[in-house]
Amino acid sequence: MKAPFFPDQRVKKPLTLAHWVNLWPLTAWGYELWRFRALSLLSGRPFPLSEELARMLQAMEPVAERDFLDLGTSTGLYARALLRAGATRVWALDLSPAMLRVAWRKAQGHPRLVPLLARAEAIPLASASVDGVVVGGSWNEFPQPQEVIREMHRVLRPGGRLWIMFSHRSASPVQQLLAWSGLRFPTLETLLESLSKSGFAVRGWREGAVGFVTGTKVTSGV
Repeated sequence: MKAPFFPDQRVKKPLTLAHWVNLWPLTAWGYELWRFRALSLLSGRPFPLSEELARMLQAMEPVAERDFLDLGTSTGLYARALLRAGATRVWALDLSPAMLRVAWRKAQGHPRLVPLLARAEAIPLASASVDGVVVGGSWNEFPQPQEVIREMHRVLRPGGRLWIMFSHRSASPVQQLLAWSGLRFPTLETLLESLSKSGFAVRGWREGAVGFVTGTKVTSGV
């Protein structure tokens, strides 16, 4: 089953090595093998994907009969969870056609899933069109995070909900190597400050090398 990309166009060439890797079909094929174990490895405790998804859904409540954007969807883990919880529509945005094809296949062509082939810095949705935005790990891949924050704020309706999971900055040599590939590793404090200044009421916490943010759109932003 072929994924219908909307808009039906190819994204301009990625800027980083990390972006190029995500274009590979092999990366998309193996992505969920990593994600099922990722938070346990990064947090230093047993942290199953089911717990992560449950926390995300709780942050988005109510989910039923509402519209959501899964930003940097990869293979659609968050998107599928939102659909199972009764979301009216989930836009699944990614710049990798390979990732979106896998997301579409795993969702079995769900009629309420809309794949978006686009960059997070230029979301092809109308202003105030979604009730929640979720980001599951892809935050580290966005080269212009302030532009992404601006776009998230724009597409959210007043009172709309926000969830971000990301890899927190550390002194790890592996993280330093990954930074060379174009990945970014913010601190929780800097991310909370950026979101607060842009019109969100937010709170966050860390578990090992994983950061979490939940929030609500409360002002017109800056």
